[in-house]
Amino acid sequence: MKTRTATPDLVLDVRPVPPRARLETIMGAYRQLAPGEVLELVVDHEPSCMYYTLLAEQGAEAFRFTYLERGPEVWRVQVEKRKAES
Repeated sequence: MKTRTATPDLVLDVRPVPPRARLETIMGAYRQLAPGEVLELVVDHEPSCMYYTLLAEQGAEAFRFTYLERGPEVWRVQVEKRKAES
């Protein structure tokens, strides 16, 4: 079964970003999204840190997190902002 995905409004590849700056770069991009917009994230490790940060800060209803590719060298996820920041 294929997962339905949206056309991303922003594609962010953080592989060239220094590791210490990645989470803030990713979260900054997410914060710029309007409700209904989609961020496609490309990373070189499991992006669960972003998921758990969003879950803690925004709640489960605020976003949709969909894996497009699961490593081992590249992970890609789409993150849809479902409602305005709380």
